Amino acid sequence: METLVAYTFAYDSAARAAAGRDRVEAYYGARPEVNPSDERPNVDPLFELQLPDGCVWTNRPVAALLFAGVPAVASSRGWTFAAGCGWFMADSTPYDGVLAVSGTAHIVADGHRQQGTDVRLIEQALSWHRYAEGLQPASSLFDTPPDGFIAGEPIGEVANGYFYPRDVDQLDALPLPDKLRAFSNHLRTRLIPAAGPTQAARAAVTEQIDRVLRTAVDNGIEDATMLDYFYAVEPLRRGAAPFTPVHKNLASAADRDLIEPLLADVEGFGDLSTLWAASIAGASSPSGEATLRQALWRATFDQHLAEVNK
Repeated sequence: METLVAYTFAYDSAARAAAGRDRVEAYYGARPEVNPSDERPNVDPLFELQLPDGCVWTNRPVAALLFAGVPAVASSRGWTFAAGCGWFMADSTPYDGVLAVSGTAHIVADGHRQQGTDVRLIEQALSWHRYAEGLQPASSLFDTPPDGFIAGEPIGEVANGYFYPRDVDQLDALPLPDKLRAFSNHLRTRLIPAAGPTQAARAAVTEQIDRVLRTAVDNGIEDATMLDYFYAVEPLRRGAAPFTPVHKNLASAADRDLIEPLLADVEGFGDLSTLWAASIAGASSPSGEATLRQALWRATFDQHLAEVNK
């Protein structure tokens, strides 16, 4: 995928653009297409970085930071969402200050898992972060990432009917306030793991669920179609769902002694020692393993940030 950059700067525009182009080229190994612009370009995916004196738009989140000369820092808002439901909700991204400003379609895994026993998951997670710039769901952890950077446009998948409650017709017959509560409760139950995320992460996801459902009602949607609306606005992937079936325990990795200390203190997660002990014993639940994968995904993202900021 070619790197595209559009920008507007209030001062030293040419010099700053030239320096930014060089930084992007050095990181990706290919010269980006760079254009001055006062308007948001029609590109999908599109990411935006607002600056005190301008704005940068790109089709890669890291490119926006590199072009602007802004250090890459993890987004507490984005990773709080990810800790709660496995994805970056609303306009959040993995990077502080970078927003998803279009109907961004993200990469999804095909569900295939390697069955080898010698995989080293820390390096594999870091390789995925290099490739997809933090936007790959943690369910890809046991898959081998491609070399280099994303070569084509990400493929999105809206997982609507997969998440519908079995009694959707009965819920749809409820009065509107009761229906909103029922659909909100259903989404929270399906998307937020029972153990792992902090209360702050759970609250953030719940607030966003309620916000999207209220927006659906404001737009005149008062029946079960609001679930379609939710999945269109928040295209949560099947691979990002907390109940993805367990294919391999995290503790079976060759580098599990290095993984354990990384899980001791992860933003957005509480005490993971019970889930880790279950993984070691081979007694993990699907949601427990998914939570551990997501926590390792976040912990290794800090190593990715260090590479970007070199």
